[in-house]
Amino acid sequence: MSPGDPVAAAAARIQAAWEGGRICRLSGAGLRARALEAGRLRDAGVLSPEAAAGVAAAAENVALAFEPLGARR
Repeated sequence: MSPGDPVAAAAARIQAAWEGGRICRLSGAGLRARALEAGRLRDAGVLSPEAAAGVAAAAENVALAFEPLGARR
């Protein structure tokens, strides 16, 4: 994955959100892994670059929907 890669960028934002305590670390870790897997499948020619970017964007959106467990409302 290269600089400017939307898949890597989404994975990095997910990781930053869970490390910063903004999202659930459990869902964040799994959805980051999903984004990275989409990048690997793109690199292997299984997914198009557009499809991989879409998977990564969706993973980021879902990850951001889960607040950390025990968070106050």
